[in-house]
Amino acid sequence: MAAAFDRSAIVPTDAIMGFVVSGWVDPWLPAAQRQHEIVGGVLAVAAMQFAGSGYTTVVDGHLFPSGVEGLAVACARRSVPLHYVVLRADLATCWARASRRGEGRWPLDSRTFDELHARFAQVGAYEPHVIDATGPSEDVAAGVLAAFREGRFAARGQPSAGSD
Repeated sequence: MAAAFDRSAIVPTDAIMGFVVSGWVDPWLPAAQRQHEIVGGVLAVAAMQFAGSGYTTVVDGHLFPSGVEGLAVACARRSVPLHYVVLRADLATCWARASRRGEGRWPLDSRTFDELHARFAQVGAYEPHVIDATGPSEDVAAGVLAAFREGRFAARGQPSAGSD
């Protein structure tokens, strides 16, 4: 995706989560809330720095709809456009892809994975931001790029792609 733009960067959330050296709390535990806020803040600052410097920036990872509003406000303050897309595939497809990636910092647990997947089953006002991600990655990327260029993914209160 990011390679489709002349100047681009990718900010992978898994890499940023790996910055925590000690004091790690498994992300599915209730005690991880503060850790999520901190990691999310680091991710937002990194992404906004790239975007504010003229890079089309792709954040690769989970951003729940509840987090989009706060990020939209932070981006607006810096005059950085925000576009939000949800890549949605059925549970079996997601599990197969995650299994191929292997276990990262924590074990791949089907119950926790099922719960995470379910959080994206309905994204409320962001349903128009959903792309079917069950097909080949090249097709998914093409669909995302086309919809982005149409301005379909601009977060509330943000300019569309045509006004970037």
